[in-house]
Amino acid sequence: MKSAAKDLKKQFKAPELNLNAIDKLSDEMADLMSVSADIQDALGRNYSVPDDINEEELLGELDSLELELSMEKESGAVDAVPSYLLDADLPAAPVGAPSALEETAALPSAPARLAPT
Repeated sequence: MKSAAKDLKKQFKAPELNLNAIDKLSDEMADLMSVSADIQDALGRNYSVPDDINEEELLGELDSLELELSMEKESGAVDAVPSYLLDADLPAAPVGAPSALEETAALPSAPARLAPT
């Protein structure tokens, strides 16, 4: 046993058995494993439909949308303007070219260093 203890002491004092280098290597390996786990998590994400969505509700909503679309086709309103765009309070569209006063009033003046020369 004395010789085994002597041999172990001799091996632990060897320059290639540097405890600081082993700790540093162990820390680097832990960091690399963490990065690897993050990459695996990112690649393993599931982009399918979540579990909390009821398929029956989705099919019901799809059926109602199809019914609404077919009713619009039957009424001839497919190419018509949608109701949310039919606002009577909208101002009339401008006619003709804007006057010089309207052009300068609508745009802010450029800073002197950016003004065209």
